[in-house]
Amino acid sequence: MPISGLVSRLKTGRHLQVALDYIDLEPAIKTAKEVSRAGATVIEAGTPLVKSHGIAGIKAIKEASGSDRIILADTKTADAGDVEAEIAKRAGASIMTVLGAMDDSTIESAVSRAHESDILVQVDMINVKDVVKRAERVAELGADIIGLHVGLDVQKARKITVADMKREIEEVASLGVMVSVAGGLNAERIKELLHLPVSIFVVGGAITKSKDPYAAALEVVNILKGY
Repeated sequence: MPISGLVSRLKTGRHLQVALDYIDLEPAIKTAKEVSRAGATVIEAGTPLVKSHGIAGIKAIKEASGSDRIILADTKTADAGDVEAEIAKRAGASIMTVLGAMDDSTIESAVSRAHESDILVQVDMINVKDVVKRAERVAELGADIIGLHVGLDVQKARKITVADMKREIEEVASLGVMVSVAGGLNAERIKELLHLPVSIFVVGGAITKSKDPYAAALEVVNILKGY
């Protein structure tokens, strides 16, 4: 799908992205099928899966998810942005991620190659100290999506989730880029954020570790559709 079509789709309504942060491919494929059936828009090949299975793993997730799902490769690129954009493209992903804490040149090279290849770049703001200031620069560099992300270690150590970043979400969205939020989200926490200008809600363990990932994903999809 051309970039314009991807952007148009993601800017319409609210979307569930399910983070498949598995090491093993078999359970990732099973969950991908279930959450796709439930209506999740974006299926994320999580960083552990990308590291464990590479391009082949991303391709397997794409095949399991179906042709109407958007595949995100959570590459968390820290260098050689153009090379990793090419990897994401070859794997069949429509979105790649780059770390916002990295040098501007890495983001620029990823954006340039990704856009040549008709894929989007999400800049992940994990561990960025001044999120709004950095987001201003990232938007100038051409990022399509800015991801506000509270990592697992920070969640555990500081007892916070991305739901504690309401002010930052509003300020980043005012820059005119799509906003994705991730970090400790579940159905109840998503309800706290529905009034904010968020395009993509990323849920990991609350779905993938549940007894019924299909039902857990469907609950979130229905919340987003009903808002």
